[in-house]
Amino acid sequence: MNKLSIVLIISCFAVIFAERPDWYPKDELAVEAKCREENSISPELMTKIWSSRIEDTPQVRNYVMCLGHNKNFYNSEMGFKADRLLVIMKERANMDCKPGFVEGCAEEGKDIEPEDAMLFKIIKCVIVGGEENCKKAE
Repeated sequence: MNKLSIVLIISCFAVIFAERPDWYPKDELAVEAKCREENSISPELMTKIWSSRIEDTPQVRNYVMCLGHNKNFYNSEMGFKADRLLVIMKERANMDCKPGFVEGCAEEGKDIEPEDAMLFKIIKCVIVGGEENCKKAE
Protein backbone atom coordinates (compact mmCIF):
# COMPACT_ATOMS: atom_id res chain seq x y z
CA MET A 1 0.00 0.00 0.00
CA ASN A 2 2.83 2.40 0.81
CA LYS A 3 4.45 1.90 -2.62
CA LEU A 4 1.13 2.49 -4.34
CA SER A 5 0.67 5.78 -2.47
CA ILE A 6 4.12 6.98 -3.54
CA VAL A 7 3.43 6.06 -7.17
CA LEU A 8 0.10 7.92 -7.09
CA ILE A 9 1.68 11.03 -5.56
CA ILE A 10 4.48 11.05 -8.13
CA SER A 11 1.92 10.57 -10.91
CA CYS A 12 -0.14 13.50 -9.64
CA PHE A 13 2.90 15.78 -9.59
CA ALA A 14 3.86 14.64 -13.07
CA VAL A 15 0.41 15.53 -14.40
CA ILE A 16 0.42 18.92 -12.65
CA PHE A 17 3.85 19.93 -13.92
CA ALA A 18 3.34 18.44 -17.38
CA GLU A 19 0.41 20.78 -18.01
CA ARG A 20 2.51 23.91 -17.58
CA PRO A 21 4.63 25.03 -20.53
CA ASP A 22 8.40 25.25 -20.05
CA TRP A 23 8.30 29.08 -20.16
CA TYR A 24 5.82 29.23 -17.26
CA PRO A 25 7.38 30.68 -14.06
CA LYS A 26 8.29 28.02 -11.50
CA ASP A 27 7.10 30.13 -8.56
CA GLU A 28 4.61 32.66 -9.82
CA LEU A 29 3.78 34.04 -6.39
CA ALA A 30 7.48 34.75 -5.74
CA VAL A 31 7.71 36.56 -9.09
CA GLU A 32 4.72 38.73 -8.20
CA ALA A 33 6.14 39.51 -4.75
CA LYS A 34 9.54 40.36 -6.26
CA CYS A 35 7.99 42.76 -8.77
CA ARG A 36 5.82 44.40 -6.10
CA GLU A 37 8.81 44.83 -3.80
CA GLU A 38 11.18 46.12 -6.51
CA ASN A 39 8.63 48.74 -7.54
CA SER A 40 7.25 49.65 -4.09
CA ILE A 41 3.74 48.57 -4.98
CA SER A 42 1.58 48.89 -1.85
CA PRO A 43 -1.47 46.73 -1.10
CA GLU A 44 -3.61 49.83 -1.68
CA LEU A 45 -2.10 50.35 -5.12
CA MET A 46 -2.63 46.66 -5.95
CA THR A 47 -6.29 47.04 -5.03
CA LYS A 48 -6.56 50.04 -7.37
CA ILE A 49 -4.81 48.18 -10.19
CA TRP A 50 -7.03 45.11 -10.02
CA SER A 51 -10.24 47.13 -9.58
CA SER A 52 -9.78 48.69 -13.02
CA ARG A 53 -8.40 51.96 -11.64
CA ILE A 54 -4.92 51.34 -13.00
CA GLU A 55 -3.01 54.59 -13.37
CA ASP A 56 -0.27 55.26 -15.90
CA THR A 57 2.71 56.11 -13.71
CA PRO A 58 6.40 55.20 -14.04
CA GLN A 59 6.02 53.00 -10.95
CA VAL A 60 3.13 51.01 -12.40
CA ARG A 61 4.78 50.79 -15.83
CA ASN A 62 7.92 49.36 -14.24
CA TYR A 63 5.81 46.88 -12.28
CA VAL A 64 4.01 45.73 -15.44
CA MET A 65 7.34 45.39 -17.28
CA CYS A 66 8.75 43.35 -14.39
CA LEU A 67 5.75 41.01 -14.55
CA GLY A 68 6.02 40.75 -18.33
CA HIS A 69 9.69 39.82 -18.23
CA ASN A 70 9.53 37.50 -15.22
CA LYS A 71 6.30 35.75 -16.18
CA ASN A 72 7.61 35.43 -19.73
CA PHE A 73 4.70 37.00 -21.59
CA TYR A 74 6.77 39.95 -22.82
CA ASN A 75 10.32 40.93 -23.65
CA SER A 76 11.91 43.22 -26.21
CA GLU A 77 13.03 40.39 -28.48
CA MET A 78 9.81 38.35 -28.72
CA GLY A 79 7.33 41.16 -28.03
CA PHE A 80 3.99 40.60 -26.31
CA LYS A 81 2.62 37.04 -26.31
CA ALA A 82 -1.16 37.06 -25.83
CA ASP A 83 -1.30 33.27 -25.74
CA ARG A 84 1.09 33.20 -22.79
CA LEU A 85 -0.86 35.84 -20.87
CA LEU A 86 -4.01 33.78 -21.42
CA VAL A 87 -2.31 30.69 -19.94
CA ILE A 88 -1.18 32.73 -16.92
CA MET A 89 -4.66 34.15 -16.43
CA LYS A 90 -6.14 30.66 -16.57
CA GLU A 91 -3.57 29.20 -14.14
CA ARG A 92 -3.28 32.10 -11.70
CA ALA A 93 -6.78 33.59 -11.67
CA ASN A 94 -8.83 30.73 -13.13
CA MET A 95 -10.07 33.09 -15.85
CA ASP A 96 -11.19 32.28 -19.38
CA CYS A 97 -11.49 35.12 -21.86
CA LYS A 98 -13.47 35.44 -25.06
CA PRO A 99 -11.52 34.42 -28.16
CA GLY A 100 -9.59 37.36 -29.57
CA PHE A 101 -10.04 39.62 -26.54
CA VAL A 102 -6.40 39.74 -25.37
CA GLU A 103 -5.19 39.75 -28.98
CA GLY A 104 -7.42 42.80 -29.58
CA CYS A 105 -5.79 44.57 -26.63
CA ALA A 106 -2.37 43.71 -28.09
CA GLU A 107 -3.43 45.11 -31.45
CA GLU A 108 -4.55 48.38 -29.82
CA GLY A 109 -1.20 48.87 -28.14
CA LYS A 110 1.23 47.46 -30.70
CA ASP A 111 2.43 50.78 -32.14
CA ILE A 112 2.83 52.68 -28.88
CA GLU A 113 6.35 53.78 -27.91
CA PRO A 114 8.23 53.34 -25.62
CA GLU A 115 7.78 49.68 -24.81
CA ASP A 116 6.73 50.23 -21.18
CA ALA A 117 3.87 52.47 -22.40
CA MET A 118 2.87 49.83 -24.95
CA LEU A 119 2.79 47.00 -22.39
CA PHE A 120 0.95 49.21 -19.89
CA LYS A 121 -1.72 50.00 -22.53
CA ILE A 122 -2.19 46.30 -23.31
CA ILE A 123 -2.43 45.26 -19.65
CA LYS A 124 -4.78 48.12 -18.82
CA CYS A 125 -7.02 47.05 -21.70
CA VAL A 126 -7.04 43.46 -20.37
CA ILE A 127 -7.79 44.54 -16.80
CA VAL A 128 -10.48 47.07 -17.70
CA GLY A 129 -12.10 44.89 -20.37
CA GLY A 130 -11.74 41.70 -18.35
CA GLU A 131 -15.01 42.12 -16.48
CA GLU A 132 -16.91 42.07 -19.75
CA ASN A 133 -14.73 39.66 -21.72
CA CYS A 134 -13.46 37.14 -19.17
CA LYS A 135 -15.15 34.89 -16.63
CA LYS A 136 -14.18 32.42 -13.95
CA ALA A 137 -13.39 29.07 -15.52
CA GLU A 138 -15.55 26.13 -14.55
